[in-house]
Amino acid sequence: MIKKILALCAALLLTTPINAFAHGEITQATPAADSNVLTAPQDVSIEFDGKLQTIGNAVVNLITVTDNQGQVISSPASVVVGNKISTRLQLTDITGLVSVHYRIVSEDGHPVEGDYSFTVGETPVAINAQDEEAAEAEAGVSEESGSNLLVNGVGILLLIGIVFAVVRRIKK
Repeated sequence: MIKKILALCAALLLTTPINAFAHGEITQATPAADSNVLTAPQDVSIEFDGKLQTIGNAVVNLITVTDNQGQVISSPASVVVGNKISTRLQLTDITGLVSVHYRIVSEDGHPVEGDYSFTVGETPVAINAQDEEAAEAEAGVSEESGSNLLVNGVGILLLIGIVFAVVRRIKK
């Protein structure tokens, strides 16, 4: 009987999803990721699935936009309103690949970072397949998973408690 209970516990632990809670997911970006725009926009904005946290005057939410040479072309200040963060471009007479890096603190208190790019001009810049795969992998890794560890840890402790209670009851 104890072996069956332990096997059940092991099966539950192995099938527990690691990324149980998503947070800070992009719902809309302007310009959109991987899009091609004819002229550079005045502003870049990203909307998320929840309200962004602000902590007084501390800079906890930030967008940085760079051109294809790596030069920062956005204002150092980002504007946060609800679930949207935006920044104004200081240099709009550009063409080529433009990269957007963001760091936000989501509604649940977790920092989330990521990157995406878009192209300005009539001819999009070709992206090497390996670079694209690396960028996608990095974006997946950048999401904070601390809450998942906490949830899994609590689940494991709860499961251990149940096993001990059942074993104790069987011995009586």
